[in-house]
Amino acid sequence: MDINSFLKINENILDPFVEDMSQELWDKNLKLKSSVRIHIIKKLETWLKGYTDKKPQRILLMGSMTGFQYTETSDIDINFVINEHDDEKLEAMRKSLPNNHTLPGSNHPINYFVRNDIAEEWKNSGPIYDVIKDKWVKKPSKENQVKETTIIGSYRVVIELARVFLAGLDSIMTEFHADVAAYKAYESYLPTLKKPEDIDVVRELIKFKINEIVSDIDGVRLGKHLLHSLRQEAFVEDKSFKISTQIIITDSANASINNMIYKFVEKLGYFEKLQKIMDEKEKYLALLNQK
Repeated sequence: MDINSFLKINENILDPFVEDMSQELWDKNLKLKSSVRIHIIKKLETWLKGYTDKKPQRILLMGSMTGFQYTETSDIDINFVINEHDDEKLEAMRKSLPNNHTLPGSNHPINYFVRNDIAEEWKNSGPIYDVIKDKWVKKPSKENQVKETTIIGSYRVVIELARVFLAGLDSIMTEFHADVAAYKAYESYLPTLKKPEDIDVVRELIKFKINEIVSDIDGVRLGKHLLHSLRQEAFVEDKSFKISTQIIITDSANASINNMIYKFVEKLGYFEKLQKIMDEKEKYLALLNQK
């Protein structure tokens, strides 16, 4: 990563404040444009047909694009609720959501998130727009948004605090990749062995190494869980992390140190790295059962 990219990430833990809401999404009356609304609903309903005949109960537009703090490439976050209580089916849906595409005519990626109930953390989130009912659940307000000076004054502190998480995540990811490399080396060495006792020793080493890999993945899962829990404290329990440094922090969960640490780690791409490792667990568990 070059220095300009690094500084850009650091300076934008949360997106910058702008004077007006996005004209790519909202009309002059701050209603969701009909073309945007139709696209969001049709895209979701078409995808849902591959899993269920049920219709979404709620489709809620949330996140930075519902307020005054966004960029021209900010995500459009769509949370939908569906009456599905089969955990396996719900997990399968989460893994194949119709994401990774942009709203036509814009550079805004659309990200869908599925739940079978209303999330507790939504009560302390920012503005919410009900796409099905075509009306605001919680209207945006500049007065209720975090002041830009808060973010600018806070981001350096957040970087320092985030290092605690980054050091731990880097350590466990490095351990995972080292263990995978060792496992592959043992596997490649096995066909060259002739003596049965040597083969048995290497097979035991392989089994031991796979166990270590599975433990590494569980460590990654724990790290991700801790980050989500830190953020959830601010949104669900109103327990934002308090620090001694003299900076301005509002009562908003979005402006909490908890959320800014989470956003900083997110902007560095750690969640994608963690998820990629977590997706390997089933493969190594299957290998472990074969040994």
